[in-house]
Amino acid sequence: MAVGGLKGFGWILCFAVVAPACYMVSSQVAAERSRVEAVELAIIRARKDIRALETEFDTRANMAQLERWNGDVLALSAPRPEQYMAGEAALASLQLPAAGEQQYAALVVPAGLPEPAAPTTQQALATPAAAATAETAVKAAVTRAVEKTATLGRIQRVAMVDDGLLSDRTIGDLVSSARRETASLR
Repeated sequence: MAVGGLKGFGWILCFAVVAPACYMVSSQVAAERSRVEAVELAIIRARKDIRALETEFDTRANMAQLERWNGDVLALSAPRPEQYMAGEAALASLQLPAAGEQQYAALVVPAGLPEPAAPTTQQALATPAAAATAETAVKAAVTRAVEKTATLGRIQRVAMVDDGLLSDRTIGDLVSSARRETASLR
């Protein structure tokens, strides 16, 4: 009989020992899971940083080519102050809108642009000297048009250089590595 009375106490004692042990195991698992997630997030951040650095390195590696193209074809340059304002007096007379006042975009006309050429009508040339001058002007116009066409052709050739930089095999390797990377991120 005494053993039967202790049977209930044994179950309570067993529950009191097993329940905290199970709780400790589950909390250890949760802590380890959170550490694994933190490591995975760090890996993802590192991959993003690596991708950004690779892009930066590629850009810097191509800087010489970009500068060559800019010098040969594009002729881009940083904006100059006189493109926005005619001078210091124009800057001093600039009126800024008051706070809260509605602002609208205005047409910006760069300073220093030449006036567009007015269309002219040709009249019959009375003298041979005037005819020779007109012929010279026509030749000059044709020469400018040919130079402009040559410049456009050179720009298109520079744009087409990119097509020949990477072979089909290299592009295939890039595509397959991108697919592998995408699959590994899933």
